[in-house]
Amino acid sequence: MNKHLLSIISILPLVAFAGNTFTIHSAIPGMTEGAEVRLKTADSKDSIAYGKVTNGQFTLTGKVAAPVLCTLEIDNAVKPLPEGDYMHDRVVKLYLDNDDYTVSAAAYDSIPRSYEMGESPILGENRYTVKGGKSQEQYQAWHDVVWSSLKASEEANVKAWHYLYGGKEFGGPEHPDKSVGQRLSLTADSLKAVYQQHSDDYAWAHPTEPYSLYLQTKSLDRHFFYTAAQLDEMTTRFRGNSDAAGYTAFVQKAAEAKKTAKGMAYPDVTLRTVDGKAVKLSSLVKPGKYTLLDFWASWCGPCRASIPFIKEMHAKHPELNIVSISCDRSLKDWAEAMKEENMPWKQVALPQDKQLNLAASTAYQVQYIPYLIVISPDGKVVKASNDA
Repeated sequence: MNKHLLSIISILPLVAFAGNTFTIHSAIPGMTEGAEVRLKTADSKDSIAYGKVTNGQFTLTGKVAAPVLCTLEIDNAVKPLPEGDYMHDRVVKLYLDNDDYTVSAAAYDSIPRSYEMGESPILGENRYTVKGGKSQEQYQAWHDVVWSSLKASEEANVKAWHYLYGGKEFGGPEHPDKSVGQRLSLTADSLKAVYQQHSDDYAWAHPTEPYSLYLQTKSLDRHFFYTAAQLDEMTTRFRGNSDAAGYTAFVQKAAEAKKTAKGMAYPDVTLRTVDGKAVKLSSLVKPGKYTLLDFWASWCGPCRASIPFIKEMHAKHPELNIVSISCDRSLKDWAEAMKEENMPWKQVALPQDKQLNLAASTAYQVQYIPYLIVISPDGKVVKASNDA
């Protein structure tokens, strides 16, 4: 900004500044009179604004401290629900800043539901439009770039779900073929990786935009994905981002991510054997060979479904050192599952001791299972994945 313009702005009264509040207006056909409208942050679900449909439209106002990804939830279920129906919202995503926004759609029913069994709300995101605000324009630019790969990824994921778990109700087989299911899941995983790369590329190419910083911050949730050097490069790349507070939080999260950086020496944690004895992971890792750690549990359906694929890997690559680590708390359930699955490789579990259990779970960031960790022949963590 040039000095002359800055001097003019500085003498204007505070009330003359535009953009110190936001306004969201919509008159979507089909909304029920009196329907509730809620504006929440997409990640934390914190409430930002609330209103109701009046005379076929609504207006929400408020203020945010920085640009934030939000969900606009429109509830049309203001009358008693039909038997067998359930409460649902129609949801619009927008990247909110203190500006004026207009939400449009052909009809209320064309907006995607917040949740629908066997379907993806993401596939309906092109059935509404949000206009207004530079931040929203940048979000829409990202969405336009990634849409084809995002759509392909979601469609493949829905197809795999229908086949594996949908049954006749969703057009899937009563007894799905495991090899077909594996192929569909692998296709969905590969397309998801393509979309993720497109999104990462966009963020990297637009380092000053707040939504790019948001995307890069979210990417840090992928543990053992970035090296320490790459994390340092990120903090430099996004230093000029216009969301100063967001950048400060990003730097802190990047520093925390170094605790699970790709290429670090694997954490040697305490586990337990089938007979309840403590065992160090280092006694199970074989130097000079790749080691696959498979975190699973007897009660985890996707974990049990992935075991045949690991057996196939074991048969094709006997040189691979596989260690299954159960998250079961019940020794009986764990023992029964091992007997049923007949896994011909090392079997251990997380400790029953709370402190040791927490130490092992935290060291590898075990948040969802199945969860796979690959350790290189020189003892470095080179990959982590929840896609078994």
